[in-house]
Amino acid sequence: MKNDEVVRLFDQYAGDLFRFALSYLGSKHDAEDIVQNVYLKLLSKTVFLKPGSEKAYLMKVTVNDCRNLLKSPAHRSGVDLESASEELACFYELTDEDKEVYDNLMKMDETLRIPLYLHYYEDLSYKDVAKLLKLSESAVAMRIKRGKEQLRERLER
Repeated sequence: MKNDEVVRLFDQYAGDLFRFALSYLGSKHDAEDIVQNVYLKLLSKTVFLKPGSEKAYLMKVTVNDCRNLLKSPAHRSGVDLESASEELACFYELTDEDKEVYDNLMKMDETLRIPLYLHYYEDLSYKDVAKLLKLSESAVAMRIKRGKEQLRERLER
């Protein structure tokens, strides 16, 4: 891929990829590394992206890199999701109520947290979330339903 095309994609999507990686990993530094690796892969490989599918491709690479990092033995076991929440709050104009929702979302198990985040914060459809996470649409729908129920219970406490 040409450098100017990669720069265009970086300008357009790096923020989205960083916020997603941060919500997935809980570490600003790991999220920055993941985003950097995604764009380095674009520079080093011959990738042909259809117009309109760039974000989906970049998100898929980001998901895979996040999963690989979490599986790696080098990844530290303690992830500070509190600081991740503060970092992400800077990207969104959150009211105190919204921040409470977001903080509780970040404390949830990743199987429920990630689909909720992708659907509500990144505005991805169930179909797109299913593709990214390699799940069926019904599994995504069920995880989002359960996640919303769990989030509601957390907020009521």
